Amino acid sequence: MQRLTGFIFKFIRLLLGVGLLLSVLLICANAFGRYVLHAPIIWAEEVLGYVLVWVVYLGAVDVTRDGGHLSMDLITHSLKPRWRRLVELLGNLVFLAVCALITYQAIGSISEFNHYSQIAGLPMNVLHMVIPVSFVLMFLLVAARCIRIAFMADEGTEEEHATEVPPL
Repeated sequence: MQRLTGFIFKFIRLLLGVGLLLSVLLICANAFGRYVLHAPIIWAEEVLGYVLVWVVYLGAVDVTRDGGHLSMDLITHSLKPRWRRLVELLGNLVFLAVCALITYQAIGSISEFNHYSQIAGLPMNVLHMVIPVSFVLMFLLVAARCIRIAFMADEGTEEEHATEVPPL
């Protein structure tokens, strides 16, 4: 299982890198075409917008894997380990509910798409599939995190916890 998830995330990071690199190249080519050749790439802006959306959603999966989303841990850091685990578990359960809701809504909406982008002629349902795919991946990652939180042993003793200083 570790090998499969490792492969999936290497692939996601490869897609992120390729997407960003192609975006930079397309921006440069479009600028060259527009200002030097006086012949811009008419579909460049539209495609760049879609690439940006894909990079954002796939990047969110990568951030979720590393637990790097913004969080307010000032209060939770001062809690005893057992209570901290409970608050983290509840926060992750809310995250799961949001992932499930967004996935459900996105699949329902995208299944009704039957049109194409205006200039590049790309199928809109394919372009928007990154939303449910990324939220399903995030759901799986957070579900695994919930299992780890629920079944891990208490971290340290209360005396050790009392001497900790929360980061600023």
